[in-house]
Amino acid sequence: MRFGVHMPQSGGFAKNLERVVGIGCNTIQIFPGNPTGWRMGKLDQKEIVKRVVLLEEMNVKPLVVHSAYLINLATNNEEFLVKSKNLLDETMERAALHQAPFVILHTGNHGGAGVEKGLAQIIGSIEEGLAVWPESVKLLLENTAGSGTALGANYSELGEVLKAFPKGKLGVCIDTAHSWAGGYDFGSNEGVKKALDELDSFVGLDQLHVIHVNDTKVKCGARVDRHAHIGEGNIGLEGFSALLNYGWPEDFPFILETPENGTEWDKTNLDKLKSLVDGKR
Repeated sequence: MRFGVHMPQSGGFAKNLERVVGIGCNTIQIFPGNPTGWRMGKLDQKEIVKRVVLLEEMNVKPLVVHSAYLINLATNNEEFLVKSKNLLDETMERAALHQAPFVILHTGNHGGAGVEKGLAQIIGSIEEGLAVWPESVKLLLENTAGSGTALGANYSELGEVLKAFPKGKLGVCIDTAHSWAGGYDFGSNEGVKKALDELDSFVGLDQLHVIHVNDTKVKCGARVDRHAHIGEGNIGLEGFSALLNYGWPEDFPFILETPENGTEWDKTNLDKLKSLVDGKR
């Protein structure tokens, strides 16, 4: 297993990479641009080459790219949909330049149009994208907490999208806090097994490529996204221990998106996770 954090944007890539490697990371996640804006930012080829070299030298892999929060392939607003598809196309291209194998995308929000229409539009949009996206980068749908009209809180909805394409074309990223909010009990051995069995049934564990490990402040099934530090929320250490010791491939990435990112909390949360790998707390 490989452990990492979402790397802050401020302070420079090289400096931040050195810091996270120093606290024990060997994988990272980044935004390729403004996470709350439609513009990716100026492309600096030399800077990207430097980043790729640094990642290789420091043995940090995989680099995971998280797409901007604004992208919504299920929107019922045509202008918003066009902008979403264009920004996702650009994100996939930028990820390829970084030699990142994965781009993570929040499943989407149908805005009242209905689950069936929302999922169909996501499938159609991805079909268009696959025709032009770099083959070296795989899109991973991330489950949501399920608030409002968000799609993908249920693993069955993720599976419906993936099954519309040949196996291996897409994948998923599962967030423990989102799963908990969506009603999946990641707080116990039994709950973790049941949740992963359901994921395997609808999606296939071989299609799961990244796990976001976050504790949460809300009750199971609350449909609200509120991340917490590891062991200080309602999932607790027993659940994370069960998850980490499930039997993952050696290179499987677990990435923290806990509060106060970029502070000493990153190391505290990483150390807690690593202490659970052998079942000890």
